[in-house]
Amino acid sequence: MSIGRIAAVMGAVVLAGEFLMARQDSPRVIYITAERFSFSPSQLSLRVGEEVEFRISSEDTSHGFRIAGTSLNATIPKRGHGELAVKFRPDHPGRYKFECNRMCGAGHSFMQGVVIVEDPTTPKASR
Repeated sequence: MSIGRIAAVMGAVVLAGEFLMARQDSPRVIYITAERFSFSPSQLSLRVGEEVEFRISSEDTSHGFRIAGTSLNATIPKRGHGELAVKFRPDHPGRYKFECNRMCGAGHSFMQGVVIVEDPTTPKASR
């Protein structure tokens, strides 16, 4: 094999490795739809320390998005005005309730969901 060909193969390996490293650094994207009076999906599963990006769009009016016990509190723009993109990285296992915290109508109090965060190092029997 010629030196030029070896250099080309090594360069391709380095580029592939950099591409994989960049992909691992990117958070997982979770798409959520909000509409009176629900979130879809309304149950999400994450691992402790996993960074995710929620991309939330509304099918109707503006809604709030708050995860209880965290500092995440934002407004989802109404339909046709874009989406909310927020990052979240849970540092403790447990159940994190999320809800609309912007009055959106008579069924507003039903607009909620849960993020279930598990520690992958904890055996399933003790969870």
